[in-house]
Amino acid sequence: MLLHHDAIITAYRVFGLRLGSNYMKRHADLIIYLKSKGLRMTPSKELLIQFFLDNKNRHVPIKELYDYLNKSIEDVDRTTIYRNIEKFISLGLIQELDLPRVGKVYQYVFDKKIHHYYICKSCGKVNKGNAALFEKIEKALKDIHDFSKANLSMLFYGFCSKCDSSIESDTSI
Repeated sequence: MLLHHDAIITAYRVFGLRLGSNYMKRHADLIIYLKSKGLRMTPSKELLIQFFLDNKNRHVPIKELYDYLNKSIEDVDRTTIYRNIEKFISLGLIQELDLPRVGKVYQYVFDKKIHHYYICKSCGKVNKGNAALFEKIEKALKDIHDFSKANLSMLFYGFCSKCDSSIESDTSI
């Protein structure tokens, strides 16, 4: 276990990351949660958790995750990263978005109640959805199905107004 702790502390020093008590508590809580779900903690999992906590509001491509881990763990295997990502997705820690012109990116969503996006299939623009609309869906889940504390995650693919008007004005389509 000391090895895992040493890897985390080394990463904090190398990348100048925060060591505040709330931050450390959140990190520890996530590790406890993942262990309770049967996950064996490894240095790569702990560093991924740390990375997503430090980049909570970003959409992160897999290459950036690989580069980050590769700085702390020599010869990190891409397959290991993909396996960890898939496990984190299945446990609701992160969300995968498939963005046009960018590809797959990942975002931390664990302590967010509702996360939904409108994604333009043409230009790749990403907009956050209207929380009030999804709060109504959550209320309906509770009232109709007696289902509560749901984490709602929805991705809507379509065209932004700029791309939609371009498509409409293009008569060759």
